[in-house]
Amino acid sequence: MKVNGALIMYDLYTQFIETCILQGNSLLTDDKDIFTIAITDEVIERFITKGLVGGDNFETKIRKQFEGADYKTLLFFAHANWLWAMSPSDITQWRKQQVVKDVMNDQGIILHQDKFPAQGFGSAGQWHRQNKHAEITFIIFLIKQLLLSKEAGNLKTVEDANTIAEKICLKCKYDWDGDKEFIDEAIWKAIPEGKLAMYNILPHLCNPTHYEPIASENHKHRIINTFHSLLADAPKDILDGNSDEKILAIRQKIAEYWGEPDFSFYEAELIEIWNYYSGISDFDAFQAIQYKKAIIFYGPPGTSKTHSAEQLATNLIYQHYFAKPENVRAYFKDNPEIKKDRIHHLQLHPNYTYEDFIGGTQFKDGNTIKQEGYLLELLKNVRKDDYPNVLILDEINRIDLSRLFGELFSALEKRETDIATSVGNFIINVPKNLYVIGTMNEIDFSLERLDFALRRRFVWFFFGYNQEILKNILRQKRTTLGSNIKDEEIEEYIAKCTALNIAIEGIEELGKQYQIGHTFFAEIVDIHESFRNLEGFPRLKLLRKNASVKVLWDISVRPMLEAFLGNMDRATKEEHINKLAQILLP
Repeated sequence: MKVNGALIMYDLYTQFIETCILQGNSLLTDDKDIFTIAITDEVIERFITKGLVGGDNFETKIRKQFEGADYKTLLFFAHANWLWAMSPSDITQWRKQQVVKDVMNDQGIILHQDKFPAQGFGSAGQWHRQNKHAEITFIIFLIKQLLLSKEAGNLKTVEDANTIAEKICLKCKYDWDGDKEFIDEAIWKAIPEGKLAMYNILPHLCNPTHYEPIASENHKHRIINTFHSLLADAPKDILDGNSDEKILAIRQKIAEYWGEPDFSFYEAELIEIWNYYSGISDFDAFQAIQYKKAIIFYGPPGTSKTHSAEQLATNLIYQHYFAKPENVRAYFKDNPEIKKDRIHHLQLHPNYTYEDFIGGTQFKDGNTIKQEGYLLELLKNVRKDDYPNVLILDEINRIDLSRLFGELFSALEKRETDIATSVGNFIINVPKNLYVIGTMNEIDFSLERLDFALRRRFVWFFFGYNQEILKNILRQKRTTLGSNIKDEEIEEYIAKCTALNIAIEGIEELGKQYQIGHTFFAEIVDIHESFRNLEGFPRLKLLRKNASVKVLWDISVRPMLEAFLGNMDRATKEEHINKLAQILLP
């Protein structure tokens, strides 16, 4: 399915095949004879065979690797970078141009500005950027295969090129050891193994009616896991097929129920069902909560822990609901409020007691009576429900959790078992459909201070500063507020925020638990826009001296850092503050 708001991408990819592969010329400039086997091999020699590993960032390494390279070699490599950046929706138009300029190293190149779309499809995520070398390596080898196929007379049209590119991507994704007669043996041996976003991006560009506009393989798997019930009556070839075939079958069912054949899985009504954020971890929070039924998100303030807990709870409830195909049909027909009254929030604080939470005794009218607390009342209602219920405990660091939970720890492990309390002789019996998500600010309560018996009963996920989330928040706020902040300003600002947190993590007395959360940095858009209608105040620029970033520093970041460094002597504290200020401020 083509993305209606980004139709230019499909045209640009076709232009790339026509201009670069079939004609051998540059798409980004007026230069000719760029795409030859000889130039391709020169790029392979510099970027892959003699490529630098570790150490410097990607841009610094390519400057070293291509030192002394001629103009055409650089321009070829710039096209590979362009193709890497052209499609994903989470790469800005400014960045798409910048990756080409970084390669060309400001050689006075005159770019065709209409070759850099502002739109995109399917956020490729951090993996696409962190794995940039492997992604571009694959692109270079794909280009060489297309050129070899053209030289052999097997590629004469755009359709031929699309067929070959699609086959190679599917081969790399699903059938590494199978037949590969259509691929040059030397190229095949050099293609990096592992999952790449380009294996999803290119098939969609080649054949958008068959492949979803989704760059992330993890997103595809989440969609299949959520709507797997729609495959119950699917033919055996689809059940035995690959993820792309399964999603196509799922799309057809949803379109039938919803009456919207051109929907996107990223629409608000759908994305909250299948997508969630797992924090900075190698584990999957969704799998973890199904296994353990009790997890905790911990980390610095302002790192989206509570929002992510709500998102995870929503996914858990929806996935259970959608396990029955008739429920999927009912959802798209009637849009019932599935998660209503099934997500329960409790804000903890120092005055909240065991008696408030579990239960206790109190005097009333001269008599001692037993009084059930919040949890026991909740358990009665949860037990009546067939669907998951999620209890979100916010800021568990503000209370002695061992004292608050008491016998609940045992009841969480021994589900459906009566556990008597020592106070009031209540019975705690936790049903299998109750899940618990806690959030904890590690600054206020170190993880190391928790006893082992408590720690082992939860799965722990660290939530730290995340520059990708910051970018998304900034762009969303820019759209909502109608801001004039430019992409390059956002990129530069995020780089400064990231550098500041790296410096904070490097201070011995602080560490990663004292990072400034991305939600605090995102306030800069509100600050920037707050001066729009104030008479007597100039419209602030985001990063200029004494501008929006200085206001953010003064009212939010500096006070936070001063609190973090509160136990230091005055001179040392000021030295740290001044060094950190130099990173964030112009």
